[in-house]
Amino acid sequence: MPRKKRTVKKRSKQEGPKASLKEKMSELFEIPKDIVLNVPKLTMIGNGDLLIENFKGIIEYDDDRIRINTNSGIIKISGTRLGIKEITSEDLMVNGEISSLEFLK
Repeated sequence: MPRKKRTVKKRSKQEGPKASLKEKMSELFEIPKDIVLNVPKLTMIGNGDLLIENFKGIIEYDDDRIRINTNSGIIKISGTRLGIKEITSEDLMVNGEISSLEFLK
């Protein structure tokens, strides 16, 4: 009796990470991911104002660079005359001339 050859499907690197249960539920019920997964939500108005929701804390604060800690990593804001216009426990408003935004893991 011949044996059947068993094949194992390997996940390629291009497929990316597998979606978590929370991500799948968020998509299924159409609930915003920033609420379910506690990921940061950024709203930028031109290059002068940036609203960051769901942040953990401020790592660095200077006139030309601000680094914000989040559950997803660090958000680095570069520019000139940067300042924190408003800060609450839920969100942070940065203003100034923003030239770049980086996400660091």
